[in-house]
Amino acid sequence: MLLRRRMAGALAAAVWLGLAGVASAADPPRRVAIDVTVSHALDAQGAIDPRGLELDAHLKRQFRYGGLKVLQVEHLDLALDQVGVLQLPNGRKFRVRPLDIGSEGVLLSVSVQGTLWTDMRVRNGHLVVIGAERYEAGKLVIGLEPHF
Repeated sequence: MLLRRRMAGALAAAVWLGLAGVASAADPPRRVAIDVTVSHALDAQGAIDPRGLELDAHLKRQFRYGGLKVLQVEHLDLALDQVGVLQLPNGRKFRVRPLDIGSEGVLLSVSVQGTLWTDMRVRNGHLVVIGAERYEAGKLVIGLEPHF
């Protein structure tokens, strides 16, 4: 009798642990890695920084600029609702906060101090580009690429 109870208890625990494993495997990720690239799109003719080739391929169809120089590359690893902050070369702060992860991508709240505040949904591994503002002889451009 005691052996049967122990076996039944062990079986119940194994089933419960198996179901818990299935439930947690189906849960959406709770963290988002975001690659942030801050670049200077130059008005004057210049070279394209090799680190900015992907950004250049994305931008050149939409904007006119003479050259592209990567100024800053950061990798943020953020939990949902955690704010990542970067100091931009113009002194303003850039903030990004993952709000939700769903089948259509991650919902990000993005702001550039004093100029931009928006929410956007971005698919896993897709690059989205934000033109921040004038900077020296060109514009600051911020590329975001989330991975989850």
